[in-house]
Amino acid sequence: MSAQTGTTAEIEARVRAIVGEVLWVAADDIDAAAQLIDYGLDSPTAIELTIQLERAFGVDIPEDAAAQLNTVSEIVEYVRAES
Repeated sequence: MSAQTGTTAEIEARVRAIVGEVLWVAADDIDAAAQLIDYGLDSPTAIELTIQLERAFGVDIPEDAAAQLNTVSEIVEYVRAES
């Protein structure tokens, strides 16, 4: 894990903030294990979320990988693995 990425808790906080911004949900209201579709994720917002995550963490998230990232927890694990 790079110093730029941070600890798991820091990554999760940043992911929650990004998800909240993209989906117009308060970051504190997002359950890390809940399906993002339950917060309103659809195809256009999934694309925007992927772009924001790539920028924030400096990782590449291919379309097939992005389709498998359905929760904040899954995104955090992906970012940790790719950093």
